[in-house]
Amino acid sequence: MSFQADFKPELELIDTYFHSVFRYQNSCPLPELERFWQSLTYSFFSDGKRFRPLLAVLTAKALGRPPELTLTLAAAVELIHTYSLIHDDLPCMDNDDLRRGKPTNHKVFGEAGALLAGDGLLTMAFGVLAQAPSPNAATAVALLSTAAGPRGMVGGQALDIESAQPGETLLTEIHQRKTGALIRVSVEAAAVLCGADAREIDALRTYGEHLGMAFQLADDLQDHDPEKPEKISFTSLLGITETLKRLERSSQAALDSLVSFPDAWGLRRMVQLNRERV
Repeated sequence: MSFQADFKPELELIDTYFHSVFRYQNSCPLPELERFWQSLTYSFFSDGKRFRPLLAVLTAKALGRPPELTLTLAAAVELIHTYSLIHDDLPCMDNDDLRRGKPTNHKVFGEAGALLAGDGLLTMAFGVLAQAPSPNAATAVALLSTAAGPRGMVGGQALDIESAQPGETLLTEIHQRKTGALIRVSVEAAAVLCGADAREIDALRTYGEHLGMAFQLADDLQDHDPEKPEKISFTSLLGITETLKRLERSSQAALDSLVSFPDAWGLRRMVQLNRERV
């Protein structure tokens, strides 16, 4: 997916803030920590799509609020997402050599360095979010903790490891946690930081849930290669045609959740961009 054309101002705002986070965190560097900080920034600034941070900023716009209210959340979610990728790539997990066309973190900085980089990014995330310019910062921290922890992403990763041959129901549960939780919280916690009311938060949470599933379905369709069967996926379980139908249903359900938000063009466009990549 390419967001640059549609969301250039938002992505520039996000990028500027992300660099400020690392300048602040690295305000007192020691020479002995130089390689560690290189490891952190190597993965964090590695040409990621910034899909989740963009959702946070676009949620503020959908609510008619300044996007600056959600920048701490945008950074926190991306810090957690990046840590999860570093750890996923480790030999004890997926044992991947490449990430986004570059050597994975442990291939450059060693396994211990990659492990500590992931730990550092995860820990930074909550400190950054706690500084949100909103009276609801603590609620957002709690939501992110749930989405990233045993009830969310990490729980999904554990299910993935323990389930050698998951059926459709369990596979859905895995991806609602492993992929969907961080996408959902990017929208839900952004709404909380913006002071949205209960009805708005519920509608935006529903949007995030459906978009999270649509994102995973699109991933499975994009990665499908009958010549190289790998782990169980929606395409391997359901076939291409049924997976496409489910992508359409999830995408439409996400759009339907936005009917009461006249300023949600950006969130609607994110659904379309996800659909267009398959």
